[in-house]
Amino acid sequence: MDALLLSTVIAIPALGALASWCAPERSDLQKRITIGIAVLMLVLTGGLFWAQSATATTGFLLRERIPLLPQWGVAWHLGMDRLSATMIFLTAIVQFAASLANAPKVRFRAYHAMFQLLFVGVYGSFLALDMVFFYCFWEIMLIPMFFLVAVWGGDDRKRAAVKFFLYTMAGSMAMLLAIFLLNVSAPRESVPMVVRAEEVRENMTTGSGGEAILYGLPVMTGAVGGQQSLVRSADIAAGRKLPLYVPLSRSFDMLHWKLLAPWWAQRQIFGIGLAGLCLGLFFVAFAVKVPSVPLHAWLPHAHVQAPTAISVVLAGILLKLGVYGLIRVAWPLFPGAVAQAAWLFGWIGAISIVWGGLAALGQTDLKRLVAYSSISHMGFCLVGLASGTAQGITGAMFQCVSHGLSASLLFLLVGVIYERAHHRRVDGFGGLAQVMPKFSALFLFSAMVGAGLPGLAGFVGELGVLLGAWSADATRLAGFVSATGVILSAAYLLWMVQRVLYGPLRHPEQSAFADLSRTELASLLPLAALSLLLGVWPSLLQDVVGPASASLWGHMAWLQGAW
Repeated sequence: MDALLLSTVIAIPALGALASWCAPERSDLQKRITIGIAVLMLVLTGGLFWAQSATATTGFLLRERIPLLPQWGVAWHLGMDRLSATMIFLTAIVQFAASLANAPKVRFRAYHAMFQLLFVGVYGSFLALDMVFFYCFWEIMLIPMFFLVAVWGGDDRKRAAVKFFLYTMAGSMAMLLAIFLLNVSAPRESVPMVVRAEEVRENMTTGSGGEAILYGLPVMTGAVGGQQSLVRSADIAAGRKLPLYVPLSRSFDMLHWKLLAPWWAQRQIFGIGLAGLCLGLFFVAFAVKVPSVPLHAWLPHAHVQAPTAISVVLAGILLKLGVYGLIRVAWPLFPGAVAQAAWLFGWIGAISIVWGGLAALGQTDLKRLVAYSSISHMGFCLVGLASGTAQGITGAMFQCVSHGLSASLLFLLVGVIYERAHHRRVDGFGGLAQVMPKFSALFLFSAMVGAGLPGLAGFVGELGVLLGAWSADATRLAGFVSATGVILSAAYLLWMVQRVLYGPLRHPEQSAFADLSRTELASLLPLAALSLLLGVWPSLLQDVVGPASASLWGHMAWLQGAW
């Protein structure tokens, strides 16, 4: 059943891409296929999210592992815990909203096939627990995104697509090098590695003889180097205090690599600490996607040139993959190196917040303004993770969701007025509240979410990040600097709203603009409703991601104490 559910999440958009490509080329038919797939994914991932949130299991609720190249340690390994369940559900929400946006009128069969293929890579990246497949899915996203910008983008689309390709490919090469270094440095033969009792309790399964199994490995106890025996799962559940070990050898299993964290910390390659080197490589790979300064230059150009639906997916989902990679891979594998470089990561996040906010203030193109605001808001995620506290990590996860909702809203709304005015200049509008009241209400609401107004989702994530940063010595000063981002976001968003919506109707031809249609409302209202719901009832999400944050914090703190 696990295999059916998790593989199906990836298979559905793949089948949707095939159906869009093979169906007769009619824009309405391809559009229906895309919307139908999005609705199906929304139902499926919503059910998985509810199942994960309703269970007391902190670890993986569903896992599937099929060995493919056992001699190399490669397996089709998928898993869903509280973090991945949240991210795939957010992905489905944004996918649904983007599927309702206006699609290009040329080569629409190829467009919809590429659109679906993009989500194969996204869902696969959120579910993959084998580093080989994680890398493959990461690369799968690159191909359709390149063509979606290069073929259906704006006038300068080719240069934007090439810039996106070069930046993300450089990050991918850094990731591939890190994977290679870790694989060749892994133990050639089975070695017993000490494991945290709480992790065993959260993720163990029971073997046929009642023995405890952790990530497919038998849990043992006894003296190091001496006789060891299997541990019964009943003893773990009863809370018996035993020294616990698992036998680990070379593989590409992400969960096994997490248990090898003490091993990585003790290895060197070419006289350089392996943990610090690989952390740097992974950080580059994931920071390109976040994106963090100075690896952000591709984002504004790509956003401006991309079609509306692709800008929505880019801001709402693809940026979150960078934060997910840090939480899933970099932080668990190298907690000691993360703690040593926490001040640096905190300052990178703070600089991204301030730089993105100041750059947004100077923009005259609505899409560029929202793009720079994304750099600023995603900087909060890095500050929260750098703090190394459970509160900061929870805030970073919450910020991923809240920004996914608010950025998607803003890009959809910018797309709405672009369809009517055929430009995105801030000074090319004014007084739209007089002719488009529904649009204006949602535009103001989305700006308030982005500005972190209390009672809305944006406030909860930023507050959690700042509280976490202020409570850690390494990130306290960076946290105070980051707080200025709240002021900056209010400044550029309210300036944008004032110039576009209020004052006299400066362009008489805009008096004929139609207000939001039913299709546009259908794409916008779910995002707005969730932004409000999570603001007034944040425990709906915090109760899901909070235990995952506490587990990561416990893993990192335990290993730092063990060393």
